[in-house]
Amino acid sequence: MEKGQKIMKIRKGALSVLVIFMATFLISCGYAESATKSDFPAELPGKDPLQKMIELVVEANPTLQTQRGLIKEVGEVPGPARGPDIDIGFKAGADYTSDDEGEGSVAPTGKIELTIPLYSSAKRREIALDNLTLRENLTKAWQDYYSFKNSLISNLLEKVDTIINLENELEGQEKLLSLLQYNLEALRKQVEAGVTMPSSLWNMSERIITSETQIVNILSNLITLKRETAVNLAGDRWQELLKMLDEIAS
Repeated sequence: MEKGQKIMKIRKGALSVLVIFMATFLISCGYAESATKSDFPAELPGKDPLQKMIELVVEANPTLQTQRGLIKEVGEVPGPARGPDIDIGFKAGADYTSDDEGEGSVAPTGKIELTIPLYSSAKRREIALDNLTLRENLTKAWQDYYSFKNSLISNLLEKVDTIINLENELEGQEKLLSLLQYNLEALRKQVEAGVTMPSSLWNMSERIITSETQIVNILSNLITLKRETAVNLAGDRWQELLKMLDEIAS
C-alpha cells in the first residue's frame, strides 16, 4: 500500500509539471506578432537643385511628417491575441496487482487529458477580420501619404515654374527699361538740337514710368510667392527652401 502511494505521488508530480509547462508555453505563444512594417521609401536622390528642393519639402512638410508618424503607429499595432481554448479533463481509477502467493494490492491511478483546439470558427473569423482591418488601415495610411506627397511635389513644381516665369518677365522688363532710358537720352539730345519736338520726351517718360511700375509689381509678386511657397511647404525649414528658390531662379 505504501508502494502504491509513492507511485501515485510520482505520477501526480509528473502530470503537474506537464500541465504547468504546457500552460506557460501556450500563454507565451498565444499572441500574434506585430504587423509587418516596411521601411519608409527613400526619396528622390541626386544633386540637381530641383530634386534637392523636392527632398527637402518631402522631409520637412508638417503634414507628411504627421502621416509618416501615423503609418509608424498603425504598423506597430500588435495583431489580435490568438490564445486557444484549452479543455483539461481528469480521470481517476485503480490498478489491481497480485503476486505469486495470491496477495493482491490496489494502487489508485489518475491521468489528465489535455485538449487543445486550434481555433473555433468564430475565433478564426474574429482574428481574420481584425487582421484585415489592420492591413486596410495601414494600406489606407500609405495611400494617403503617397497621394499627398505627389500633390505636394506637383504644387512645388508649379510654384517653381511660376517663379521662373516671373523672373524671366522681370528680366525682360529690366532690359526694356534700360532701352527706354537710352532712347530717352537720345531724344533729349535731339530736342536740344531742335530735331525732335519736346512732346516726344513726355511720351517716352510715360513708357519708362510704366515699365518701372511693372518691375516693382513683379518684384513684389516674386518675394511674396517665394516666401509663401517656402513657409507653406517646408514648415520649420522654410528658410532653407527660400534660399533654394532664390538660387534656382537666379
